[in-house]
Amino acid sequence: MRDHQTAEDIHAAIHGLDFRLEDDIGEQFRVEPMRPVDLAQVLAIERASFKSPWSKASFEAELGKSYGGLRVVRTKGGDHIGPVLGYICFWLVADELQITNLAVHPEYRRRSIGWQLLLHAFQLGHAAGAQFAVLEVGRSNKAARALYEKLGFVAVHKRPRYYSESGEDGLVMELNL
Repeated sequence: MRDHQTAEDIHAAIHGLDFRLEDDIGEQFRVEPMRPVDLAQVLAIERASFKSPWSKASFEAELGKSYGGLRVVRTKGGDHIGPVLGYICFWLVADELQITNLAVHPEYRRRSIGWQLLLHAFQLGHAAGAQFAVLEVGRSNKAARALYEKLGFVAVHKRPRYYSESGEDGLVMELNL
């Protein structure tokens, strides 16, 4: 994780002043729109990441939404199209960027890919006029919460027993862009 980044650094990245697509060891990535051909890899990451994963139909529905955004990240390497390493799904509604799903392949976690995907979504949201970002996360998902808090998200609401499979509370978190 980028412990040395300050809130000012993060806001500069949101505004496009310092947006580097690389991990902490210098490997470069590219973020691109998700395509139907990516779904098999995305679903594998989804199933490895969540107790109640989204279905293929859920992702297909998201691909058809005019207000939705789906992005994947791959390694950057000439003409070679690398595998999907992570993805983000979001909605742009009025002045709000809603992060609906985010996951990174288990072998590529803790390499700033989630960070990069979120910054990319923030930039797109900011360019579209979004004033704040909102997401929901499981109360026990400490790794995700730490990432979101590091970016400046704050918990604004608790959804008691939001997750039906576990009865776990969900936390709604917001970030001013």
